[in-house]
Amino acid sequence: MSPTLVIARLTVREAVRRRLVAAFGVITVLLAALSAWGFDRLSHARNVTSGEVHVAIPQSLIVFMFMFSFVVALSASAMASPSVSTEIESGILLAVLTRPVRRSEVLLGKWLGLAGVLLAYSVVVSALEVGIVDLVSGFVPPDPVGAALYLFGEGAILLSVTVLLSTRLSAIATGVVAVALFGAAWLAGVVGSLGTLFKIGTLRSVGEVARFLLPTDGLWHGAIYALEPRSFVAQRLSQSSAAAGNPFFATAPLAWPYLVFVGAWFVLVMAAALYSFERREL
Repeated sequence: MSPTLVIARLTVREAVRRRLVAAFGVITVLLAALSAWGFDRLSHARNVTSGEVHVAIPQSLIVFMFMFSFVVALSASAMASPSVSTEIESGILLAVLTRPVRRSEVLLGKWLGLAGVLLAYSVVVSALEVGIVDLVSGFVPPDPVGAALYLFGEGAILLSVTVLLSTRLSAIATGVVAVALFGAAWLAGVVGSLGTLFKIGTLRSVGEVARFLLPTDGLWHGAIYALEPRSFVAQRLSQSSAAAGNPFFATAPLAWPYLVFVGAWFVLVMAAALYSFERREL
């Protein structure tokens, strides 16, 4: 087995040993139980028409998936922030790197192990929520697989940024900065949506620029579109031009050029992380 895969396996074991996986699992179960109760109440509400329920169910699913996207972001930050800095401070990495193991293999192995945990979590969460909504209301989003992949993409982007920061900052500083960046990117997206709603070009530009600086909000809108019924999108756009200003509404799927840019952005950040780690004194 290659050193990279060995490091990845050990990283997963370490995440389980530190009970991070268990902690976020408990949070997920609580949120899933809350969503099941909420969807059941909404589906059987007597003062709500069937047409209103058909509109509210997809929107409620998007809101709950948004909460899970924050859990994914927190998971990425919590697991990756001590991945390099803590082991440098404790001297563990110095002992590991005295063997025939390259720094790039250590860093890529850590990223691969944590990315595997995030991928499994994203798939389980998406399947759980879609199953709950289908069981309670009979609604199934048009592209649940795409939604899960976009959710994982958000986590992978923040994971890469956190690994990069961890090569230079302490674990606490890395975690705080990573979560702050994720929140700032989402807030910039909301500002951009307000700019679209009120036709303010400057605010709209803030959201557009933020989606390129840190693509998490852009990928989140890809997940939104994957969860929306196509008839719902067409109806909202035909009823009001202000629908495009809703931060929980996506008018179109992500364009391929943007997805290519996200891939290039990811490669650039990982290259920067490898460069920084290679030149970090242990």
